[in-house]
Amino acid sequence: MKSDIIHVENVSFGRGLNSLRVRFTIMIGVACLLISWLMEYWLESQGGPVTHHLGGEGFAVIGLATFAAAALTYFMTGKLTRPIENLKASAEAIAKGDYDALVTVDCNCEVGGLADSFRKMVARLNDNVAKINTLAYEDGVTGLPNRAVLDEVIQNLPETSGYVMFIDLDRFKQVNDIYGHQIGDTLLRKAAQRMLVEGLEMNSDHFRNCLTPDQIPVSDHECRLLFRFAGDEFVALILGDDDQAYVTALATRIIGLMNEPFVIEDRSIQIGASIGIVSFADRPANALEIIKRADLAMYEAKKQGRGRIAFFDEAMRLSAINHAELERDFPAAIAHSQFVVHYQPKISMSDGAICGLEALVRWRHPTRGLLYPAQFLPVVGSIGALDKIGREVMHTAACDIRLLRDKGFSQRISVNVCPTQFADDAFARNLIGFVTSLGVEPKDFQLEVTETIAMTDVDKANEHLTALRAAGFEIAIDDFGTGYSNLAQLTKLPYDCLKIDRSLIADIAHSHNSRTIVMAVVNMAHGLGHKVVVEGVEDAEQLNLLRMIGCDVAQGYFTGRPADLASITRLLATSDKSATSVPVALSA
Repeated sequence: MKSDIIHVENVSFGRGLNSLRVRFTIMIGVACLLISWLMEYWLESQGGPVTHHLGGEGFAVIGLATFAAAALTYFMTGKLTRPIENLKASAEAIAKGDYDALVTVDCNCEVGGLADSFRKMVARLNDNVAKINTLAYEDGVTGLPNRAVLDEVIQNLPETSGYVMFIDLDRFKQVNDIYGHQIGDTLLRKAAQRMLVEGLEMNSDHFRNCLTPDQIPVSDHECRLLFRFAGDEFVALILGDDDQAYVTALATRIIGLMNEPFVIEDRSIQIGASIGIVSFADRPANALEIIKRADLAMYEAKKQGRGRIAFFDEAMRLSAINHAELERDFPAAIAHSQFVVHYQPKISMSDGAICGLEALVRWRHPTRGLLYPAQFLPVVGSIGALDKIGREVMHTAACDIRLLRDKGFSQRISVNVCPTQFADDAFARNLIGFVTSLGVEPKDFQLEVTETIAMTDVDKANEHLTALRAAGFEIAIDDFGTGYSNLAQLTKLPYDCLKIDRSLIADIAHSHNSRTIVMAVVNMAHGLGHKVVVEGVEDAEQLNLLRMIGCDVAQGYFTGRPADLASITRLLATSDKSATSVPVALSA
């Protein structure tokens, strides 16, 4: 229901003729004069002029009585209107935001009753305001001030020394997924309390004093503020101290505290923390940018292996700018087909012939030139668009398979599967349909699934790989030796090839241990009936050793660099398939 609000402007409430005192005084004066006139009329009706009965003195008495009555009324109504004026002053003070204004009316009259009702209304209003402030500025789970308070504090903080810590709890999502949000919320409360009391050494009273509005003691070394930023992220402000060694020790203590188990409902839960730190000395013109810089430093700490501390530096800022620019350019890259596919040859160890190609994506950027996967895939992954890249690569590879077939070459092309694709329950069904719609067959492809992806959900991996293999795809477990290396689980998965990661062979020519490990992996794979592909072959010595160990297929810069389709087509046309050592392809 719509209500009309009438705004009254330029009205002098309680003044002049709008005053109750003036109105009552005028009313009494008029009433007295009216009574006098009635008396005059009555006396005249009794026979004779009024002056005969009253005389001049009578009129004087009547005038004096009228004035006295009006004055008495003015005085008495003042007694009545004064509490109303006090009530009005209190209401205006509250309207201006002073919710603690006292209602100074104390009488047993109706106005006193109104004032008592007004006091109850103000108390209820204050209670509601307190609840609103709690909801708006206090985190409902931990009781800490929230991001809105942090933003206000940062923006209004004067020039000061100190640091901003961005604290992220490691493995918290796993706790939520395994135990549920109720346990997760309890963990957040306990973690916040532990960080505040034991880590920052702040009790609740001292913390509230440090967060007093309009007068945060920026030079007080004892003031260390903690805020719930979002999810499992917290921000600490260490004010008034520019000693990097001190703040490092403080952050180290917090990480140690977070590494200690939390006992919740008889469960011992282990998490951790990664911390990014930025100095107020690096404070940018936009005050809130300092939080972003601390966040960047935190992600750098996570890259180093979690449970680490990282200080913000200029390289992080430039990396963030680069990330933002590539993220901005990505939609146009998809729309204008800027992603291209290069192919790296795979060489059979038995005869040196090219026995397959791996599709490797490149971004032909209009201003930056040709970008390699390491330069843009982290950006694409951060915006959840890896599946778009995957479809682009698969589509291009299917077209190139047809082109190679038209020229008389039949090569199986390996395509990497990204984690987001594999997580889709309908991945296998959709991929089979997509490949068929492109005019090629599943047997024309080898799908490379990293060991880490396959081990994340073994049951789902088994379901996907079984369906894909049944459709005709060849399956390779990629990057073996960098992930879980859970041999018991790997034996349960359906696959054709085991692809040994380059890190295992980097030192194979000089390390007996490396040779022993690779030999064990090759023997295991062959015992399970799988071929072995080794990547990262960089020289002839590595190649010869891997051939002697028994690897089936080699791939690397020594055996053939990635190239566009035209170059690969020429290479296939000139390859000597009868070669028993290093063919033409190996030096391409």
